[in-house]
Amino acid sequence: MEKVKPTIRGKLVFDSAEDKAFLLYAMRNFKDAVEYAHSLMRKGLKRNKIERILTSRILKNKWYSISAFKKARLYRDKPYLKLRRPQLFSVGGENENGNRNIRFDSTNMVRIKIPSTTGRHRWITAKTQFGKEQIPIVNELVNPSFPYSAGVSLKNNEFRLYVNVPLELYVEHMRKKSDAKIVGYIAGFDFNPDRINMVIIDSQGIIRDIQNEDFPEVTSPGFPKEKSETIRKEKLAKLVKYARNHGVKYYAVEKLSKPKPEGCRNAKRKISKMALKQFIQQIEVLVPKVNGVLVKVPPAYSSVSAKIIAEDLGIDIHTASAYIIALRGYKKIQKNKKQATADKLRPQEFCFLKN
Repeated sequence: MEKVKPTIRGKLVFDSAEDKAFLLYAMRNFKDAVEYAHSLMRKGLKRNKIERILTSRILKNKWYSISAFKKARLYRDKPYLKLRRPQLFSVGGENENGNRNIRFDSTNMVRIKIPSTTGRHRWITAKTQFGKEQIPIVNELVNPSFPYSAGVSLKNNEFRLYVNVPLELYVEHMRKKSDAKIVGYIAGFDFNPDRINMVIIDSQGIIRDIQNEDFPEVTSPGFPKEKSETIRKEKLAKLVKYARNHGVKYYAVEKLSKPKPEGCRNAKRKISKMALKQFIQQIEVLVPKVNGVLVKVPPAYSSVSAKIIAEDLGIDIHTASAYIIALRGYKKIQKNKKQATADKLRPQEFCFLKN
């Protein structure tokens, strides 16, 4: 699984109508490039070949071409790609600082590179509007010592700027403070496309609290995908906040299972897989913000065990599953503590060198 990079979002405001037109032109070209890259990918062309074609025929900028390929790769399982809105994206280089095409001059000013067929690329400027709590993060992007990816989207005739920042930076500035005493409880989470079940246990494995969030509307036919994701995020954030305020230190979730072979057209399974990935990515961001510890446990046989426990305790199967995940999290925590203690007590080994 890729390293999680939280996203901060703001608005772009233009003083120049010309700069606004140039940006829209670049976004339309980028959208076309992503669709073309997807088509070439489905035909079996190699990455380097695709990026060269995009650079020479559409984008006139190698870094935008690399970014377009990465965007297209997100849709590789689709037989055909037709994006609805113009977009622009510039990935951050692994061994570079900042971003080659989207740069911050200050916390309220950004420059965006517009490629040209003549090779004389143009830089346009726009004012940025971020939330008050995000300004300290934006300030770190003015003269960064790390790479970041950034992009522009268009929604309701407004240009939106989004930036993917390192998790450590995000947590440093967005960590939430709480007066609640952390007593070392463990919270187990069972994720499903239309509900989240959470069980809090103590160090003896005794259930201290149960909290469930249901949102069945997100799986209804035709329900907006973006709205579904927003609802899931809000519900998970609510549960994590509740857990923090009730003494939880450890947050246990199941590891993402390996993807099954392609070919299955079961829509329900695809939705479940997508939702689980969203939940895991979000909780990886939320837990450090509340000074918690994330514990990932293997998912093997949890559903079978949950059926047995659900009957014994008189609870629903999803709550039982969350309870099992919490118990497995507790066992893993104890195992790690014993291993750490053993490492401290192990005699040091000395290596004697002959003269």
